[in-house]
Amino acid sequence: MNEAEILLRVAEERGGVKPGFTPYHVLRALDTLHLQALTGRHALMRQLKLGEASVKTLINRLREAGLVETSRPHGTRLTEAGRGLVTRLREFIKLIPNLELGEICRDCRVSGVIFSDGYSYLVEVGGVVVFRDLVVKEGADGALIVVCLSGDLYLPTPIGIEEVHLEVLDRLVESYGVKNGDLLLLGMCYGADGDRCLSAVVNTIVKIAGRSRRVK
Repeated sequence: MNEAEILLRVAEERGGVKPGFTPYHVLRALDTLHLQALTGRHALMRQLKLGEASVKTLINRLREAGLVETSRPHGTRLTEAGRGLVTRLREFIKLIPNLELGEICRDCRVSGVIFSDGYSYLVEVGGVVVFRDLVVKEGADGALIVVCLSGDLYLPTPIGIEEVHLEVLDRLVESYGVKNGDLLLLGMCYGADGDRCLSAVVNTIVKIAGRSRRVK
């Protein structure tokens, strides 16, 4: 089972009932626990913007998966397996929240991820249009998809790829250490809810990677 499959398993529908959280919330919960060591349920509720019942279910599922342990009155913390998963996830998905990209999307919020070796997944799912439509289906209003090939950035199109030169994207490459074959997936959302875009791109990538036919 790969890292994405674990996130999908924790957030899966059970008994015909969908939980009030998605793989994005699972990832954010693990990351929060990694940063804060011991975390109470109410702190997770504030961080994830979820209700008490949803967070309680999420913690229970993480515990069932062997990723966290809980104690009273201290709260929840990662197990060794949980810490290892977070380390691998940080190599697989790098979050880029709240980008200033007025030259690309005026009057909208932009959040994204660096998807390690994501170009190969883009090819597998059927190309940029399919990938973009999946991001919109997950809740974003639009998406910008950029790939790094031989040190340069390109925009995939239905008929090929076009080199792109934007200062803001070049800064992202330098800041986040984008490598050859990585995919930069930016969700674009109108309105004040910045989490909506980040959730859309994370859920898209987790679902694609978790159900990939690639040999793992």
